[in-house]
Amino acid sequence: MKHVLATLPLIAVLAACGQADGELNPGNWKSTMAMTKFDIPGASPEVADRAKAMLGQAQTIEACMDPVQAKLGVREVSSSMQQGDCKMEEFKQGGGTMSGIMVCSGSGSFGAPKMEMNGTYTAEKITMTLAGLVTDDKLPGGKASMEMTITSERTGDCKG
Repeated sequence: MKHVLATLPLIAVLAACGQADGELNPGNWKSTMAMTKFDIPGASPEVADRAKAMLGQAQTIEACMDPVQAKLGVREVSSSMQQGDCKMEEFKQGGGTMSGIMVCSGSGSFGAPKMEMNGTYTAEKITMTLAGLVTDDKLPGGKASMEMTITSERTGDCKG
């Protein structure tokens, strides 16, 4: 019995050898993004109501992740989930958690050029929260705080 218990940690280590921390499994991945917070200090009730109406409205896309993309791992996938020109700064990952600062330019930034990212990952699923400050002269007070969640999950083999 002692031999069995002593070999369990070794088996777990050997099973993990085939894939580096942060690598993903190739296949079909479904990503869902939803705005969870959009606060505009000083906004009229009408504007605040329109902002609230955006909350929870999810956008979903599906894509085939090939083995090369999957090997690049969560850092590259996290950056590429946003439209526009985005890159990760101060990115840290390990043991299933990740964090960083996403810096975007162009229309994909949702008006927030810098967003704090925190999330979790496995080889089959990524969940992250992005939070940032939107600055725009058209907004009451010129700014708003926003938060969104993105969940990406492997749904099976690539189709066709």
